[in-house]
Amino acid sequence: MTKQLLINMPVNNEEESTRFFKAAGFALNEEMSDEQATCFNIDENIIIALLPTAHFKDAINDGHVADATTHEVLLSIGMESKEEVDGLVDKALVAGGKQAQKTVDMPEIYGRTFTDLDGHLWNIFSMSA
Repeated sequence: MTKQLLINMPVNNEEESTRFFKAAGFALNEEMSDEQATCFNIDENIIIALLPTAHFKDAINDGHVADATTHEVLLSIGMESKEEVDGLVDKALVAGGKQAQKTVDMPEIYGRTFTDLDGHLWNIFSMSA
């Protein structure tokens, strides 16, 4: 089996979060989606799974589900160009995301951040922009 990274994320409203990620340009992975999670491909072997908070809580054996706005993790995606960064982030903002930090525009890196509908923090960047 090829190595994959599956990021399970709790969401308050799976339908709204699904709409958000589709509008942001993420590719729906219908094969891995079911009644308990909606999955999107970030890349061939990197997938995010949106789990309603109650199901996420079951998946972690009824552990405490952190409020995403505490930013326990920073989800970073490297893109090939500044234009790809802008394209993804602009779509995310139109879909209801919020700009999280100022744009980083330096000779060696270009990056923008946003929070999704549940407050998960996304860092989209390109090296040698």
